[in-house]
Amino acid sequence: MRGPRWRLVARATAALAVAAGLLAPARADAHHVPGHGASEGVRNINSLGGSGGRSQTRLLFLNEIVYANLGLSPSVANTSSLYGEYAPIRGLSFAAQAPLLVIHDLDGSGDTRAGYGNTRLQIRVTPHARKLIHRVLSAGLTVSAPTRTVTLKVDPGPVTSASPFVVFTRTYDRHFWQLIGLSTIENRRAGTAIDLSFGAQGGSRVGRGRLSIGAGALFDLRIANFCAAPEGGRSFCTTSRAGESERPVGAFRALILTTLAYNIGKRWSVIGSFQGPVSPKADFTFAGSLGAQVFF
Repeated sequence: MRGPRWRLVARATAALAVAAGLLAPARADAHHVPGHGASEGVRNINSLGGSGGRSQTRLLFLNEIVYANLGLSPSVANTSSLYGEYAPIRGLSFAAQAPLLVIHDLDGSGDTRAGYGNTRLQIRVTPHARKLIHRVLSAGLTVSAPTRTVTLKVDPGPVTSASPFVVFTRTYDRHFWQLIGLSTIENRRAGTAIDLSFGAQGGSRVGRGRLSIGAGALFDLRIANFCAAPEGGRSFCTTSRAGESERPVGAFRALILTTLAYNIGKRWSVIGSFQGPVSPKADFTFAGSLGAQVFF
C-alpha cells in the first residue's frame, strides 16, 4: 500500500492542514486512536448527507478523511464506506455502513495499513412522516460493531459503541436550520465512557435551490468513565481511561463544521463537509468528507 500515490495524498493533506491552521487548537490532547477519527456526532452528520433527518431509502458512497498530526500516534485515516438505508414503510428506516479503512502513519515511518473498519448499524424513526414537510423530527439508535481488521500502533482492541440520537430540521423557502443531540456509550478493554453531544447548523439553498450550504458547531462533553481494574471488573473513575489522553469526566470538545449538498435532479446529490476543532482538547487536526447518494 506504500508508493507515490499515498505519498501524494499525504503531501496534499499536509498542505490542507497548513491552510486550515487557524482552525486548529494551539494545544491538542488526542482522545481516540488513529482510525477512530472524529466523534460519533461527526459521523452522524456526515451520514445524514445534507438530506435532513427524515427516514428514507437511499444509497450513499462516502469518503471521510481525518488528519491527526497529534496524540500518541499521528496519522492520516481515510475511510471509504457504502451506506445503505431502507425504509420499508414511511417513517421507519434501517441502515448499515460498511467501511474500508486505510491508515497512513505520520511518525516518520511511512507505514500504511488497510483493512475493514467497524460496521455501523442504525434504526431511525420519523413520527408523523406523512404530514411533516417543513418541520421534521427523527430519533434513532446507531450501533458500531467491532469488526475492524486493521491493527493500530496504539491499539485499543475491539471497540463497541451505541449512540441514541435526535435530529430536528426546520426548512423555509430558502433557509434551513438543524439541531442534533446524541449520547455515545463506548466500550473497550480499558473501560466504558459516556459522552453527550450537541450540534447545530444553519444554511441556505442557492442556485435555484440545487445547492445547499450550511455551517455550524458540534460540542462533546465527557460525563462518565468506568475504568477497567487490573484484578477485573470496572468502576466509576474521574480520570481518563488507559490509552487516552486528557479525557477525564468534564472534558469538553468543540468543533466547527461546514456542509454542502448539490442536487442533481430529484434522485441524485453530491455532498461534502469540513470539520475543524476550536477547543484545547481535540481528536484531530482537521477532517472532511465527500460523497454521492441516490434516493429511491
